[in-house]
Order: sequence, then C-alpha cells, then structure tokens
Amino acid sequence: MRKGKLLVLTLVVGISFILIGASLSVAAAAGKPIELSLYWALGNKTLQYKGMTKFMDAAEKRTNGRVKFKRFCCGTMGADLESLEQMRIGALDIRTAGLGVYAPYHAPINMTALPYVFKDYDHLWKFVESPLWYELVKGLEKSNMKPITNFNAGFRDVFNSKRPVHRVEDLKGLKLKVPRIPSFITLWKTLGAIPHVMKVTEQYMAMKTGVVDGAEMSMINAKNNKMYEVTKYYTVLQICWLGPLMTMNLDRWNGLPGDIQKIITEEAKKGAKWTFVEGERQNREALRWMEKEKGLIVDWNPDTASFQAKVEEAYKVYAKEKWFDSEMIRKIRAIK
Repeated sequence: MRKGKLLVLTLVVGISFILIGASLSVAAAAGKPIELSLYWALGNKTLQYKGMTKFMDAAEKRTNGRVKFKRFCCGTMGADLESLEQMRIGALDIRTAGLGVYAPYHAPINMTALPYVFKDYDHLWKFVESPLWYELVKGLEKSNMKPITNFNAGFRDVFNSKRPVHRVEDLKGLKLKVPRIPSFITLWKTLGAIPHVMKVTEQYMAMKTGVVDGAEMSMINAKNNKMYEVTKYYTVLQICWLGPLMTMNLDRWNGLPGDIQKIITEEAKKGAKWTFVEGERQNREALRWMEKEKGLIVDWNPDTASFQAKVEEAYKVYAKEKWFDSEMIRKIRAIK
C-alpha cells in the first residue's frame, strides 16, 4: 500500500514538473503573462502579507505585466505541511510559512529559532541579507524548494493569566502553549514551564478555558489574536525569533527567465525589509495599545540575565542534535 502511494506521488510530481515547464514555454511563446501563485495561510491584514503584497505589486509593475500573481491567503489552500507539499509538487508556486514548518525538510533551520541568537531587528535583517542566511537554508533545494527571503513576525515574548513573570523562576509550573517545534519545547521545559503543543487557532479557547495559562508569541500577533481578552501579564523577553520564510517550487524557479528571477529576488527582499522596519514599530505600538486600552500589565524590563543563564542548559541539549552547529551560531551572533 505504501509503495503504491509513493508511486502515485512520484507520477504526480513528474507530471507536475512537465506541466510547469510546458506552461512557462507556452506563456513565453504567446507573450502571455507568467502566472505565479503565492499562498500565505494567515490573515490578509497581517504585517507579513502586506509585505508580500508590496513585493507582488512591485514585481508586476517592474516586469511590465510579464508576471502576474494569483494571491491566496487565510487558510484557503490548506494547512502548513499540506500546502508546502502542494508547492513541492508544483500545485502552488510560492509559499511563505514559519521557519519551524520547514525544519522537517532541513533540520539546520532550527538554529534560527534558538534563544538569544539575535540581538535586535537590525541584527536580524543583516543576517537575512548575509551569505550565512543562504548557507543555512539552501538545503531546502534538495526538497525542491528555492529559498527567496525571510519576512519578519517579531521576537517572541511570553504572556499568561496567572502571575507576573519577571525572573526565570516565575515561569515554574506555568502551562504554556508552544508550536510543534522541538527546540521550543526543550526551551520552555528548561525554563520551568509546562509546554502544551497546539495550533495558534486553538490557543484562545485553551486560555479561556484554563487548558493553558499562557503562551509565547510576538506583540503584534498577541494583539491580532485578541490575547488581551484572556490574559493579564505580558513580559517582553524577545527570547526567540520565528520569521516566515518565502520559498518557490525549485523547478518553477529554474524555468523562469533570468531577468524575472532577478526582479523577484530584489523585490521580495524589499518587501521583506519593510516588515523588519515596520515590524519593530508596529509590535511596540500593539503592546502599548494593549497596555493602555486593555489593561494588560506589561513588564518592559524583566531580569533578562536570569533567563539567559538558564538558557545555557537548553543549549547543552541542542548540542546533542545532529543539526546543531556551534560555529554557525557563533558566526550569526558575530554579524555586525
């Protein structure tokens, strides 16, 4: 049965690649626009989708209409892994998803989500523009995915409904929603919390009903998901980063004319940079709004040193993983 499914998938992939090449050739020969589909699973009001919209609008304009984007969002094309598989076989052209979603295809990506790797937004963007970024993500090409750039979703903080969290000891016993990312689970266990893996769409009700006490998330996403309705305390830890990665079906990418590839790369980076510049401002504004308008109790200056000291224990666990590269971590931290 399993071999049969594998054979079917192989045939589908092969047919998809043939169709991709054929459609590009026909479009070029007929002078028709090259249509590229792009999918973002979350809302169309998010900072990331706005950045992607800037990219798509600019690329269409700069190519004088030679490229047209079919734009999808908001869960219409399936969940993370499902839609990535669609992109890999060519049913979708471009997919932007959280870095953690790509880790099963290329485990070293986990290093971008480790605690206290990045100092600030400027450091983050310099990493995304550096050769180190491509060195870290290029392994995705083995899974037929072409990395294009990283967008920004903000640093991850922690909030809860039980008590203020100022020192690492304050986390002990708190039930926290975390994404299905092994490094995150290890981190919050090490810090003394009790991680509960669940989808973002499930966390509001989980907090409302007491299944979890809190969660880790960026400021703007906490606002967009109305976490202020079910939480009381917010701590600005900026402990991890989990920015969305834009990839394209590699065969589709290779079939594009060189000048189109150049335009897509350059305009995608411009749209991504906007999310870093604007993201820092919007995240701070979102938290100030929740503090002022919704009564959220915010610790803007926690005892970061106590968290950093405890994090070293998590790094001892990470060091045992095959994907962990201490020299890569050192190089990323050393970016000026």
